[in-house]
Amino acid sequence: MKKINSFFTLFLPAFAIFFACNGQSHAIKGTISNAANLQVSLDQAHFDRSTVALGKGTCDANGKFEIKLEKPFDEGLYSLSIGAKKLYFILDGKETVVDIKGDLNTIDRMDVAVTGSESFTCYANLIKGLIQNQLKSAEEAKAAVQKGCTPLMRAFLTTQLLGQGAGQFMDEFKAREKELAAAMPGTKYASDFSNLIVQLQQQLTQPQPGAEPNSGPIQIGMLAPDISLPSPNGKTRSLSDLRGKVVLLDFWASWCGPCRRANPHVVEVYKKYKSKGFEVFSVSLDRPDGKDKWIEAIKQDGLVWDNHVSDLKFWDSAPAGVYGVRSIPKTFLIGKDGKIVALDPRDNLEQELLKVL
Repeated sequence: MKKINSFFTLFLPAFAIFFACNGQSHAIKGTISNAANLQVSLDQAHFDRSTVALGKGTCDANGKFEIKLEKPFDEGLYSLSIGAKKLYFILDGKETVVDIKGDLNTIDRMDVAVTGSESFTCYANLIKGLIQNQLKSAEEAKAAVQKGCTPLMRAFLTTQLLGQGAGQFMDEFKAREKELAAAMPGTKYASDFSNLIVQLQQQLTQPQPGAEPNSGPIQIGMLAPDISLPSPNGKTRSLSDLRGKVVLLDFWASWCGPCRRANPHVVEVYKKYKSKGFEVFSVSLDRPDGKDKWIEAIKQDGLVWDNHVSDLKFWDSAPAGVYGVRSIPKTFLIGKDGKIVALDPRDNLEQELLKVL
């Protein structure tokens, strides 16, 4: 499957609009534990990554805040920033006052109680369920998309859950495009989603500027560029230290659903061939504030090898730039001499491994 440049990795900050209509006030408020005196800001976002700032406030000593709006809520994608944390959600435009209760330490996992918005509640429950029960197949991901309560929610879930493999899910993207255009005709959301599909189709048929078709900066037979980065405990680990072993270089992240679904197979192969000289070197593209999630994902997925590293720079990760990583998961199989022997060995990892062990 041809790789797709990710449109879905820097997504979404988003939230409302302001106006008092017929004397009815519109606001978002809440009580957030461990958020005393932190600034709160509200934004609305779109599929083209543009955002509109809608209001600011400050939590009091008890974590209470309120942001009053000048206009009614639009149906749309939203985010609420509380300190360094962001809470992403979807509103259907019928809301007047949305009330959120939660803890700052878990709010980005959708561990919240919401009143005043059926759409917000629906989306929060869906995301909470996905965090608790990782998707194991493309069919599960497509089924999860269908649980979205509105066409906009289903379109957004499509980008979140199917975006990394958009080439093989183009039918799903087009179905959501048709549904969104019918539900929200003439809106920026509908037009942006259509433009997104056009860009995805262009990427499927055109090489990246300056590159040969199906090529990247790293090719079979090249010496793998070295990587030296901190592990979760701060110890620097280097790819070159594994010279003499066959190594799977795996670019992944805790937030990447396809990566998490691929991990069990990598673990299985690792345990089977570790004693024969096979190692895994995992480079995480987690965010600057994502160290705890990175560590938690390593434990949850049973990634028992020692070589986990990250500079916690998200898509600005230095090794990702060197290796031309534009979407994840992205893997490279490296031979005992330090040279690349296979690109993206996933379903055929064991077969490729046996060729060089």
